[in-house]
Order: sequence, then C-alpha cells, then structure tokens
Amino acid sequence: MSQTVPLLIQRFESELGPLPLPPAPPAWVVDEFSAEFYARLIFSCVVDADRLDTAYWPAKPPLDKQLDANRLLSQIQAERAQKTALNPDSPLLALRNLIFDAAIERAAIPSGFFSLTVPTGGGKTIAAMAFALAHAKTHNLRRIIVVIPYLSIIEQNAAEYRRILGEEVVLENHSGVHPKDDLSEEEKSRLELISENWDSPVIITTSVQFLETLFASSPTKCRKLHRIPRSVVIFDEVQTLPAHLLRPTFNVFREMAANYGTSFVFSSATQPAFRKSPALPDGFDAHELREIAPDPDHLFRKLRRVNYHLPKADETLDWPQLAERLAVTRQGLCVVNLTCHAKVLWEQIKRILPLEPPIHLSSAMCPQHRLALIQTMRERLRAGKPCRVISTQLIEAGVDVDFPVVWRALGPLDSIVQVAGRCNREGRLAAGEVHVFRPVDHKLPPGVYRAAADQAVITLAGLGDEEIASNRLAADPQVFRDYFHSLYQVVNTDYAKRCETSIQEDRQQLRFREVSSKAKVISDEGQPVIIACDTQGREFAAPVIEELRQRQLMPGQPRFNCDDLRRLQRFMVNVHSHKFKQLEAMKHIRPLLPNLEIYVLDDGFYHPDLGLVIDNRPLDDFIQ
Repeated sequence: MSQTVPLLIQRFESELGPLPLPPAPPAWVVDEFSAEFYARLIFSCVVDADRLDTAYWPAKPPLDKQLDANRLLSQIQAERAQKTALNPDSPLLALRNLIFDAAIERAAIPSGFFSLTVPTGGGKTIAAMAFALAHAKTHNLRRIIVVIPYLSIIEQNAAEYRRILGEEVVLENHSGVHPKDDLSEEEKSRLELISENWDSPVIITTSVQFLETLFASSPTKCRKLHRIPRSVVIFDEVQTLPAHLLRPTFNVFREMAANYGTSFVFSSATQPAFRKSPALPDGFDAHELREIAPDPDHLFRKLRRVNYHLPKADETLDWPQLAERLAVTRQGLCVVNLTCHAKVLWEQIKRILPLEPPIHLSSAMCPQHRLALIQTMRERLRAGKPCRVISTQLIEAGVDVDFPVVWRALGPLDSIVQVAGRCNREGRLAAGEVHVFRPVDHKLPPGVYRAAADQAVITLAGLGDEEIASNRLAADPQVFRDYFHSLYQVVNTDYAKRCETSIQEDRQQLRFREVSSKAKVISDEGQPVIIACDTQGREFAAPVIEELRQRQLMPGQPRFNCDDLRRLQRFMVNVHSHKFKQLEAMKHIRPLLPNLEIYVLDDGFYHPDLGLVIDNRPLDDFIQ
C-alpha cells in the first residue's frame, strides 16, 4: 500500500492536475483520541453516502425522516394521561407521575450526561423517552437512540414505542447480519448496500450494535456512526454496560458530548458507580453526571415491594428439587444463568405437570416467538391462571410482567435485583417473595459475568443476617454503589490481555482493526439464521420467505432491500459460530436468495417450546 498510493497520486495528477490540499481538521481535534474518532466519523459519512448512491442509482437516495420532537412529546404525554385514567387506584401512580414530571422539567438543562435512577416499576421507559423528546425539542437535536442490553426486550420496547409514537417513526435494529470476511468484494457489496444506517427519528437497538459501531473497522458496521452526533442516547439498564469496555466507551462518550452535541441518559434501577474513583479513574465527576429523578434514595425506599430469601453459605438446590417447588407455585418466574439450565428445568417441570407445561424463554427463540409468549404470560397473569415461566436472564430487564413469586439463580447482584422487579411489580400485594438459590450445577458464563457473580456472593455475605440482608437489599441503594465499586477494582475496564496493548493504546496509534477485534461486547457474536417454521409446522418467517422468493421484479427494482431485512429480523436467531459451521456442513441452512449471505434454517431444528435446539433435542421433536 505504501508503494501503491504515491503511484496512484502521480497518475491522477498527470491526467487531472494537482490534488487540492486536504481540509484542516476542526479546532476540537486536539489529541490522538479526538483525531481517531473524527477519522471514524468521516469514514462513516463517506461509506454511507457511497452505499446509498449505489443502492438508489440512478435516482437520488431519500432524505432522512425528521424528528418532530414537539408532536412526539405530545403523544408521550397523552400516553401518560391515558395510563393515569386507566389505573387511578394504582399505589404506584403518584410516584410514576412525579418521575415523569421531573423528567420533563429537567430536560431544559444543557446537553451532556444524565442519570435516571428509578427502581423497577417506576416508569423509567416512558419517563426516559419524555426527557429525550423534551431535551431534543429544547436543544434542536435530530434523533433519539435507545440502547437496550438484551435482544429479548428490544422487541417489546420497540413495539411499545411504535404503538405510542407511530410505526413510521421507530426503527428497531438488532440484526447481526453482516458480510463474511472471506467473501469477494462483489458479494460483500450486496449486503453492505442493505445494511442498517439508522435513518429514522427514533432508533431502538442493542448494546452490541451500538458499542461495536463506536469501535468497528468494517464499512457495514461503521456506516451508522455519523447518525449518533446531535442525538439523545438512552442507555436502558445501563448497569449491563460491559465493564471491560468502560474506559474507551467513556472516552468516546465525552468526545461526542463535548464536540458533537450528543446527550447521554444512563437509566437504571441499580445505578452503577460510574463516579470517578480510584477503581474507575475515567468515571464521571459529580458535576458531570446530573440526576433526572427526584431523590432516588427516597424512591428506592418508597418503591420497595418484595422480601428477599437468600441462600445460606452451603445451601444448594438441584433441578428436581427446584422443579417440585415451582410446580406447587401457581404463578411463578424462575431465572437461571444458562440456556442449558433453562432447558433442563423446563423438562423437569413438564414431567411433573404434563398438562400445564411451563413457558420457556431464552435467546434460542426468535423475537416474534418471545413476544407472543410474553403476551401469553400477561394474559394468564391477569386472568389468575397458572403461569410458570423458566427463563434465562433476558427477562430480568424491561419486560413488563408481574409475578407474586420469583426465583433467581445466584448471579450478579444487579441481575438479582432486576429480576425482583418482575415480582409484585404493581404493588398489589403486601410484599412479593424473591428466592435466591445456588444450583448444585452452579455453572456461570465466563468473564465479567462470573466475576460479578463472585462479587455478589461477597457483597451478600457482608450484609448481615438474613433479615438485615433482605432489608438492605430491598431498600438501601448504597449496597449497589459499594458492589459496583468493588467490582471495578477486580475487573479490567480497558480490554487488555497479558503482553497485549489495550484498546486505548491501539486507538492512540490509529490501529482500527486491532480496536475492532478487541472491542467486542460478546466474544462470539454468532451468525443469524432465519426461522421459517417450528417442528410442528407453525409458521414464522415462511410467508415472508415465500414472498421474497416469488417476487416479480420491475425493471431496476432490487431483489432484496433494507426494508426486507428489517422485516426478517423478527424471525432470526443467532447461532454460535461453531454451530453455524456444523449446520452449514450438514447442509441444514440455505441462502435466502442466490448470492445473498443470509440463511434460512431447515425445518426440524426449531422446537415449539424451546426454540432452536441443535444437539440433545427432546424426544417429542421426533414424535408427531
């Protein structure tokens, strides 16, 4: 490359004349980090413009949809009024309205960093959007971006926002479809032309999509970056921000807040210790992070709705024992740490109650399937019918359900408290019951999750006897500040392995590919596959697939576009890379369309209750 570029310049100038001098960087580019981010933004603009021009040629690309903050704010306020009218006797109504009004009032504050610390059930989702729209209206911002930790809840929140704000306003983006590294440039371009570029007024996306956009090196992922400046970015359940990326993430956030007109809202029931400290030297000073909620500590005590039952130091439960306890609970939720644990426990309860099998939720299920099951859960709970749910941690944040009893496998402390937010959510009981248990098979996801779970054990052990510990966990937010402070002392907040440079060091040297390879929210993003049907013939994406394959095209009309991809993402499940290769080798996945690297899974691998099951499939998969 070092020899090619001078030859290209020489050839260009010999035919077209001297190259113009490059423009000087803006005044705010004062160090290596601001220069690195500025280069990324320029790259994003150029890539997106090129892809749009190519995709729409010979016509002009459509203009971005404009954010009408005033109209949308009126719709959010109308939604609040309707909820007030429908639930006038709710014991939580006055507090939710207090929080909502405070959000509107605080929106006039100059842009920058905000925290919204509201216990679960306090109406954070609506209050955060009200703040964002009022803030965008005051400061003439152009977009709202809601960043959600789990795929499981993005579809629910997106559906809620679409209902309130309008279908045409909200873009739900969680598809991980992107070109493989070994594709030819021609093949890559087909996917790059239809990849997401966040051209809507309100974006609902995942932490994986958002954070990796900040540090990506590929054109497909980078082309969204220039849409973030002059936006309000809401981080829902901000405690799930990956600890190993905090230092580079905070650095980029500060750059966007200082020089690109971006505001950030950190929303959580258990606000992490993002304040500057010896454990987190890149944290925020007291004046930087401004609180939206009125007196969070008072709200925490006022919104207490559960009692905690914590395990003794040597106490464990095996899955059959736990299944027996759940079987005698008419309405209960149990959250475990691993998908395989959820499957085993579901099978145990189904043996006990074959006529009332529990509901299973995990990331092995496509969004459309999960949405339908969450709706079923709500209907059963409202009607007082039996409703037993076994889930991975994907249900513990943002899913609006109300159980009288909840069980949670020992894990990170914030996860335990988040799932408690699904218990007695509306405060109709004197107190809900939250049981924390240690499985005999106490396996945990590796990395920071395991470190956080270990720190939770230490924190819980230091809270005193069971009654004192339960009271403090339910009503003392200082417990979580101390927990996160201790956690950041034992985890690296800037990815670095032994004898390797950190992300920040790579950013200083403009090593974009190295940064991209290290700044991963999850180590194996996997590859999405489209689910056409389950093993009992229930259709998911089958009608859409048929329509696309039979589509009659007009001259110049593309075979597949961005809107098609957006429709299909509701029926996609991410498969770990090694499992994807296994399915590929067995010829159980096929391209959706010729020469398009988007795949459809063969029928026979999607269980109607468990979702995608490749290995150790239940016997009833084979008995029709």
